[in-house]
Amino acid sequence: MAIDIIKDSIKENDEVLYASSTYVAVDSRVTEKLGSLAQQTSRGRSRLCAHQTPNDDVHEMFIVHPRGAYVPPHKHLGKSESLLILSGTCEHILFDDEGGITAKRKMGDFGSGHDFYFRIGSPVFHSLVILSDQLVFLEITKGPFQRKDTLIAPWAPEESSDHDIEYFFNNIRLWGDSCGN
Repeated sequence: MAIDIIKDSIKENDEVLYASSTYVAVDSRVTEKLGSLAQQTSRGRSRLCAHQTPNDDVHEMFIVHPRGAYVPPHKHLGKSESLLILSGTCEHILFDDEGGITAKRKMGDFGSGHDFYFRIGSPVFHSLVILSDQLVFLEITKGPFQRKDTLIAPWAPEESSDHDIEYFFNNIRLWGDSCGN
């Protein structure tokens, strides 16, 4: 039986829930509820951590982002990251250290015809552009979570600067079509 994310989780904040059991099953009702919870947050985001604490060795997170969510370009030091798209579409962008786009690929769920899985095995700046009303994805990375292990690109727009973020998104659109699929 799938997790009841209200009864079987611990709320860290409005956007983040941690599973309270070591056994976590997820079905479409769970991701729909997560999407509904996201709509009630100020940023339209939610996350169900299938792991129990930030100190766990493996982090498996079911994440919902709305269209237009800004994911600052970042890289993970000493960690890989895998993304599996469950519903919706996005563009996954890779950048060089100076902020130049090196790859842009469209991603969607298994039936979309786009890449549905992507793994980054070395530290490279990356971001997402959400194209659908909501994007639901599974992200897996190595724990424990320590903020110092995630480096925000020095050239990334500040999250509070709507003008700079719009300029950032426009530059990504101008870069051209997605590659890789």
